[in-house]
Amino acid sequence: MLLATLLCALHASDPIAGSDSWPGWRGTNGSGVAGGSPPIEWSEEKNVRWKVALPGKGLSSPIVWENRVFVSAAIGTGKKAEPAPGAEGERGDGPPRGEGEGGRPRGDGPPGGEGGPGRGGFGRGAPIEEQDFVVLAFERASGKELWQKKLATAMPHQGTHSDGSYASPTPVTDGKTLFISFGSYGIYALSLAGEVLWQVDLGDLEIQNGFGEGSSPILYGDMLVLSWDHEGDSFLIALDKASGKERWRTPRPRGTNWTTPIVVHAGGHEEIVVGGALTAAYDPSSGKELWRQGEAGGRSGPIASPVAIDELVVFASGGRGGGEARGLAAEASATKTESPQPLWSLRLDGPHVPSPLAYEGKVYMLKQDSGMLSVLDPAGGTIAYGPERLKGVADVYASLVAAKGRIYVAGRDGTVDVLSPFPKIETLATNKLEDGFDASPAIAGDELFLRGRANLYCIAQE
Repeated sequence: MLLATLLCALHASDPIAGSDSWPGWRGTNGSGVAGGSPPIEWSEEKNVRWKVALPGKGLSSPIVWENRVFVSAAIGTGKKAEPAPGAEGERGDGPPRGEGEGGRPRGDGPPGGEGGPGRGGFGRGAPIEEQDFVVLAFERASGKELWQKKLATAMPHQGTHSDGSYASPTPVTDGKTLFISFGSYGIYALSLAGEVLWQVDLGDLEIQNGFGEGSSPILYGDMLVLSWDHEGDSFLIALDKASGKERWRTPRPRGTNWTTPIVVHAGGHEEIVVGGALTAAYDPSSGKELWRQGEAGGRSGPIASPVAIDELVVFASGGRGGGEARGLAAEASATKTESPQPLWSLRLDGPHVPSPLAYEGKVYMLKQDSGMLSVLDPAGGTIAYGPERLKGVADVYASLVAAKGRIYVAGRDGTVDVLSPFPKIETLATNKLEDGFDASPAIAGDELFLRGRANLYCIAQE
């Protein structure tokens, strides 16, 4: 059993259901909750409005704004280079390689890309392939490609985990500008027609074990906020979304962290909360640290992002080498920087890659990367349900999403289970497509968008 601790941010509100758009990582407010009513059942012959082939590889989620769908991708050019000596990065104390569900060999970092140098790709030392970094726009109604923009071509300085790509961060939009993070390979702002408005280079991320980059950017007011936690100089940074100019930068301890920040309402104000070996909250206007909890300089950061529900912020993670979930009493700590104690803690096998879901007063999470579901009651820090094995899904990287009293769990083999929520959790449908899903789903209105390894699907009632 792995340690999971739940911490609290007082006066954080329940996520508000999203509109007809899905503007960034996990949709509106980063909650994973939408307000529409996508189908319960589908197949290659049923309720697939359109299916389009995607170039290259990517783990970023599709985002949707009004009549357009946007997706980022990294496309290998065929040009390869041997990894430079010493390019592996530090080994850290991450969990060892083991067997996943069904005996599948698996790693313990986040999905990344082609087998990379040293520890990336499990130490095989495979050549690195040059990548074209692109973003694509599709017509929402038909799937017609509207434009494709190549933003950069680069030979990566570091490899990635064998399961993913160099395009893991999810784009975000305010409906006027599209913001794309390729991490080490540039931060970009584009018009919705694909015109580059500005670009920023924040340097190279040195990721623990060469497992690849993953944290997505978020928007706060007129700023684009990015977590830049890695084995080098780490920081949280806010860029002016109109110009790309730096508004503030706050140092953070060294240590790889794949989570995406969230915005929490606490004590009459808002805070940007960043998970990681060190969990901390920051004043959005200045970047000033408001409180912290955890050990600075931890060697193994989490992958699953935090979620907010009612008066709680829940941090939950797991892995073969140990894991924890943390949350903080934000209102009590907002005027002083210290390490508040968790309100309660619970030992369980928490999620490894897929982020949990806060929905209708409960927190839904998977055991590591498996199809074993548990439901937490955040009021008392108790297990309300499970862990129970799902009927169809067995192996998961995608984060859970919900809409219209349904929870969608997308599996790596193309299976998606649709569940009713607590207290009567039932499998409403088990759906199977010809692709596999590692990217998290998007829900916009009555449509479900699934980014597969080869195709992008729009699932809608016929």
